[in-house]
Amino acid sequence: MTAVHNTFIQGINSIAYHAPRVSEKKVKPFVFFCLVIIEHLHHHHSIEETFLFPAFEEKLGEGTLSKNVEQHGDFVPQMEEFEVYLKDVQSGKLAYDGKDLIARMQTFTDEMIEHLSDEIKTLDASRMRAAFTEKQLKDIDAGLMKIALKSVDFYTTMPFTVICRNPATPWFPTFPAPLKWATRWWFSWRHRAAWEFGPLDFSGRPREWYADAMA
Repeated sequence: MTAVHNTFIQGINSIAYHAPRVSEKKVKPFVFFCLVIIEHLHHHHSIEETFLFPAFEEKLGEGTLSKNVEQHGDFVPQMEEFEVYLKDVQSGKLAYDGKDLIARMQTFTDEMIEHLSDEIKTLDASRMRAAFTEKQLKDIDAGLMKIALKSVDFYTTMPFTVICRNPATPWFPTFPAPLKWATRWWFSWRHRAAWEFGPLDFSGRPREWYADAMA
């Protein structure tokens, strides 16, 4: 879960870095990159609420994750407003303005990051190991992957998963070599102009701008 949450944080940080710097000719792919992140946050929350959290509460106790679900309401409405704004820019209804984009994004990011942090505390590794066997956790993970793979667009999910990993540990958790190859040489091409805004390239190397962003 920590690794998944980190991809969202890396993505949001990348938006904040690029928003005031993006050139006019790259606005559309950049906005597409932003929308991919929002889309995957929605997908993540949906799977949590409909499958993952109920599965965890069977052992952790009913209501254990209620606060974490309630926190979605603290920032998702503002995130949805941001999504509408991005689509208006994408369609040409609104002109692109990097400062405006950041201001709108900041209406929900603090609450979102606090929520992501709190969720990890609720699902502390020692607590999970005490409540579940290794097989039970693997079974939940298998069920999660089955649901996820039925409802994602591989042409956005796979590139996003690679380019927004933690630059310090780009291939952790393990990413199967065939899928790594397919992502780099197949799934990334349809929207290739959008992926330069992630902190990593498809070899797992930090992009040149990342060092500047971290300075």
